Amino acid sequence: MKASEPVTAYNTPSLQGLKDKLMTSIDPTNDEQKLQECLYLLHSDEIPCVFTDEEFGEELRLSEVSGIASEEEMEKMFTKWEHA
Repeated sequence: MKASEPVTAYNTPSLQGLKDKLMTSIDPTNDEQKLQECLYLLHSDEIPCVFTDEEFGEELRLSEVSGIASEEEMEKMFTKWEHA
């Protein structure tokens, strides 16, 4: 095993558990489009959320105005990281 490879890649029970969870979650689904999207994601080499610069700018703007964290809270968090 290479140092950069995650241990979970070789953990068969963990991998099988994840496969079981996937099968359990899609088994009751009858939505053909949703299942097709899942299949596409499993076989795709691309990141499913690719944005143009304009789209990313809009997503960023929306996240900033959502009010989840204030600018002061963000500054406090980054200050903690600087002193770690």
